[in-house]
Amino acid sequence: MEMKNFKHIATAAILTATAFCASAGNLWVIGEATSYGWSTDDATSLVSTPADEAVYTGTLYLKAGLDFKFMTVPDFGNEELGAAPGATLVDGKVALAKGKDDTGYDKLRVAENGNYLITVDTQNMTAEIVKSVYQESEIKLSSLYMVGSATPNGWDVMKGTPLYQNPQKPYEFATSDVEFTVGSFKIATVLKGACSWNGAYWYFRDAADANRIALNQDGDLQWEIAEDGKYDVKVNISDNSISIAKSKQDGVESIVADDNAGAEYFNLLGVKVENPSNGIYICRRGSKTSKVMIR
Repeated sequence: MEMKNFKHIATAAILTATAFCASAGNLWVIGEATSYGWSTDDATSLVSTPADEAVYTGTLYLKAGLDFKFMTVPDFGNEELGAAPGATLVDGKVALAKGKDDTGYDKLRVAENGNYLITVDTQNMTAEIVKSVYQESEIKLSSLYMVGSATPNGWDVMKGTPLYQNPQKPYEFATSDVEFTVGSFKIATVLKGACSWNGAYWYFRDAADANRIALNQDGDLQWEIAEDGKYDVKVNISDNSISIAKSKQDGVESIVADDNAGAEYFNLLGVKVENPSNGIYICRRGSKTSKVMIR
């Protein structure tokens, strides 16, 4: 496997990787290459990574030979990102440029239909757009958001608490150590469309089973949080399951590190990965950690 080291990060990053439910930035993917075309209401978003707020990532199905770009706001007329003029994807990499109203950059295209792991670095103005390891079904959402009185930002849809996509199983979304208060929440599939409160943009608590999600269900059924505290939430949009559980620890445990130890890899949720492939990971060697891209 090929591994690209992005930059050195503090050892504390790996210790806090399971406590990153704070604010996240978004880049919306839009264009004919997506399943929703140019509809800003339906556009899904890449979410900034806990380890680096300038890096956005997500997996999404793209159609070959058709245009797409990235939007910093889900409305036209604002700053957008595309390929630097004259630049094209080479080995999955491309230089980016900023602009507005389709000027200052070129549209992006992929050569084959498929699910793509997209990583955008807005500091270095580069993107990696590579075929995902997962190709069994089309992935149309690269993020989900929890919204409700129990969540840190309440009913402000555009500040929904993100559920982060698993790069190896992109139908799975999760976050850890969410500071919930007594109240309720539901899950927005996209941000702008969900602002209309149209049920088509929301996952609700299944009427028959609280451990399942139901899209566009009548009754505005929500998940109830009965006790303040930190919670771990996992959602699977393939089998429509949800898990909500109290976090195992409220603080960060100290780790005695061995600088001569072999490499260990963790995904951006802080979960250890035994055989990493195609994605961004935290790599730990003893007391040293770094963020790496594996392809």
